Amino acid sequence: MSATEPAAPGHYVARILGELAGDGYRPVLRWRDETFTAAELRFAVLRVASALHEAGAGPGDTVAILTAVNSPWMLVARYATHLLGAVVVHISGANHGTVTHELPVATRARMIRETGASFVVFDDANAERVGKIAALLPEQPHLCGVGRPIRDTVTVDGRPLGRYRMEFEPQAPDCSTVIYTSGSTGRPKGVYKPFAAWNDLVLAGADEPKHFLVVSAASHTGGVLADVAIASGGSVLLRERFEPEPFLRDIEKYRITDTFIGVPLLYELAGHPAVRSADLSSLRGLLYGGCPASPERVEQALAVFPGVLHYAYGTTEAGPIAMLPADGHGDPTLRTTVGRPRPDIAVVIRDPETGREVPVGDVGEVTVRSPYGMRGYAADPELTEAVLRDGWVRTGDYGSFDDAGYLRLFGRMNDVVKVHDTKIAPTEVEKVLVGHPGVVDACVYGHRRADLGEELHAGVVLAADGPPGFAALRDHVSRRMTPTHAPVKFVRWRRFPVSTAGKVDRVAVRRADALVAVEDEGLVDAQPGTSPMGKGNFVGTNPFEDQDGTYLVLANAANEHSLWPAFAEVPAGWRIASGPADRQSALGYVERNWTGLRARTPIHTREG
Repeated sequence: MSATEPAAPGHYVARILGELAGDGYRPVLRWRDETFTAAELRFAVLRVASALHEAGAGPGDTVAILTAVNSPWMLVARYATHLLGAVVVHISGANHGTVTHELPVATRARMIRETGASFVVFDDANAERVGKIAALLPEQPHLCGVGRPIRDTVTVDGRPLGRYRMEFEPQAPDCSTVIYTSGSTGRPKGVYKPFAAWNDLVLAGADEPKHFLVVSAASHTGGVLADVAIASGGSVLLRERFEPEPFLRDIEKYRITDTFIGVPLLYELAGHPAVRSADLSSLRGLLYGGCPASPERVEQALAVFPGVLHYAYGTTEAGPIAMLPADGHGDPTLRTTVGRPRPDIAVVIRDPETGREVPVGDVGEVTVRSPYGMRGYAADPELTEAVLRDGWVRTGDYGSFDDAGYLRLFGRMNDVVKVHDTKIAPTEVEKVLVGHPGVVDACVYGHRRADLGEELHAGVVLAADGPPGFAALRDHVSRRMTPTHAPVKFVRWRRFPVSTAGKVDRVAVRRADALVAVEDEGLVDAQPGTSPMGKGNFVGTNPFEDQDGTYLVLANAANEHSLWPAFAEVPAGWRIASGPADRQSALGYVERNWTGLRARTPIHTREG
């Protein structure tokens, strides 16, 4: 087709190019302090598509995208890649949310090797990094440089692109993207997503102009919804992180109609004083998800976001699964559910051991068969076979259906903690904690003691005014549940780190717990790359990999051991350990708590 002709209905990029070919002066994309018009975005897509085409990219190829988080180039490069029928893999970073964790060079190189990407689109901010990545690859990929968004010169293997093509016949790849998700192990694993699913979601949603605010990762759910807005003839505002007051100002200033945030961010918004005075009259849809939500906190959010809250349950592997629309939020009993499955999705609750469907009301594993489900994991056929069975995706979530077809979740199968003789789902304890008026959010997890017994620990975000003491929280859980369910240790957070999927980054929370040897009420801060904060508490950036993949063994006065990235500042109250005994203690700690840490990662004591 000609890029200047009306869009063909079958390819979402063709639909977007057709919308952009109308009023070329219309503001369509905002990023930082810049505004880009429809014509500028359209020509940027054609320039990058021309550069990739000149380098030889086409159907069956994979293009790695390495740009600043939520940069306009992230959208442009994806549109260009899909226009050519190639697959996208984002290697920009992981766990974008309130905190963005930079992925190590070695991890990004591994992503390229696993997906077979032979082309890399990179911006100025990553010019030095892309060279380091290429040096770790067996074959040099073709490099497409795009400079500053989105007006700079595009280069192909170091040469400026000359003339660019105005016409492309849209090609539809089998898979649209490889989405890397850290899951519960912290080691990113690639999930192949079908192109038809992404394509259908965009085209089906582009019914009326939307003005969408992106604060989640544009490489994940936020990207699909941004595409919907542009394909609808609307606009997109790209933000690189979430802060409550700027978020509310953006809605008011730019008349935002739709946005998506994780459940922890909804909690923070609902209790923020600025939400009461913000003009939110333009907002039509506030989609939230990533993890189950507390009914009490949702009720609080309804008071400030009436009629616009929509809850979405899904996983990276299965795609969208169930939805609780705005009209379902008024019923308190439905707020304890994640809604009903979409009409085109089959959901069955099965016994995780036998695979048989369980009766209505019984708890089992949520399994999903859907056109939006993954094709498999990158370079991991064994894991693919374990999770994808005869077209059914095993989610690893415990759930049950009621008689009306509403789905309730009861936590992750792998997260169940056995305290004494009681099996406890941490999410159930989280719901009780968040039900306390002084708790904004909670993250509960198991901890294995030196005697190999298990106990519950909890990270909590407390209300700024009159925060409860930890003893009061233990008493609250004991009364609402049982004393066995009460966490024996609390760690207080200013804000939890949030993953790309809008979930609390449990790996980072558990790591902070390990570094806070004695329970106190000092704040742990989720900001990476800082010096020790609060009462000596400190959170680093990534527990599994760093720039050189090397870890130090740390010890404290209580003779407890932990690991720390070699490039990071040693936190207060800890020292670099020395000798074989310290090393063995730390390796035992890793085996009990960090099973995702790769055995080949170098671990050193002071002599080592």
